Amino acid sequence: MSNSFHADVRDRLGAINEQNLLRTRRVVEPLGQGRCRIEGRELWDFSSNDYHGFSLHPVIQSAAIKAIEQYGVGARASVLISGWTPAHQELSDALRNFESVGDILLCSSGYVACQGSIDSLVNEDDLIFCDRLNHACLIDGCRLSKAKLRIYRHEDLTTLRRELKKSQSEKVRRWIVTETVFGMDGTLAPLIELMQLAEEFDAYLICDEAHATGVYGSCGQGVIAQLREQGDLTAELIERRIPIRIGTLSKALGSQGGFVASSAETIQLLWNTSRPLMFSTGLSIAACAAATAAIEQLQEHPQKISSLRNSASQFRRHLKDSGFEVWGEENSPIIPVVLWDEERTMSWAKELEAQGYLIGAIRPPTVPNGTARLRISLSSAHSEELIENLIIALRALQTKTAEKT
Repeated sequence: MSNSFHADVRDRLGAINEQNLLRTRRVVEPLGQGRCRIEGRELWDFSSNDYHGFSLHPVIQSAAIKAIEQYGVGARASVLISGWTPAHQELSDALRNFESVGDILLCSSGYVACQGSIDSLVNEDDLIFCDRLNHACLIDGCRLSKAKLRIYRHEDLTTLRRELKKSQSEKVRRWIVTETVFGMDGTLAPLIELMQLAEEFDAYLICDEAHATGVYGSCGQGVIAQLREQGDLTAELIERRIPIRIGTLSKALGSQGGFVASSAETIQLLWNTSRPLMFSTGLSIAACAAATAAIEQLQEHPQKISSLRNSASQFRRHLKDSGFEVWGEENSPIIPVVLWDEERTMSWAKELEAQGYLIGAIRPPTVPNGTARLRISLSSAHSEELIENLIIALRALQTKTAEKT
């Protein structure tokens, strides 16, 4: 390796590029109604996590504008000094009622919410069991905690059970860390089985509901709430075994930021120990007001959730019938079309964009090696006709690729 910093940068970039893994930024102008504009061209946006189009919803925009006019743009200080405004309190109250918990921690991002809460609550003498597909923010939080770390696969809990059993002789606190909806696969964590293991081996769960908030549950409270509503989990068991639930404001709620839902005492401890919270300026005024309005919209129009999931089910079924390798839960709006090869994934994404569809081309290290995919993200704004047209475009690429081989 060269001693020159600049030469080292060029070498590292070159190596990334050779693997077809180089990423670049583009200016993407959101237009609403499932559309966007890139370099003067209007495209149908199937890449966004804005599952209900709330980021450009007029009622939500109006709430953010009104709050800015009343309280200003930024929080101006950390929340423990003077950065906790009426807009922050309103969002905290709305989320506390929405999640049915003692209190809420508001964070500048979902990443901070995950990383900061795990690092603060897990001790170095504890033992963490982390799903191998967890988001980087959860993994980073586990590593920062300095606890002993074990990796398991949620599709086969044999390893998790074995490791939990081995740890019984140790006087340690055990944590199982998982997403409830895996953001790149669209699959659900086996929460019922995880809860059974937690009960059997006296462990606690930390659950990240980032891609579940606004998508699962009768009003979008998430997968845990849905399982409670279905009678698969009791409120008492959830309270006993899931002391920490983490969510985001920046996906289905269309705003920005993250939150932690827990008991009042746990949240008070986090406010006093989580360094990313203690030493960061509070969430922006607009983000708070927008998220509060989005929660109200979900509660007033829960049919948006069922409609989105029905569209996802139909779309996924049509793709599978056409012979595509499609992963994920039947009704998840995250629809990965697995192409395996990085070069083919980039080529298909480019051709689809030329036809007017913006779709995320996902490659390592975001996903495991050899599992490159198109990550299609559905929105309530995508019509049935539009989805059918996208299926036709995908089938044409499938045929074209087969003819070449």
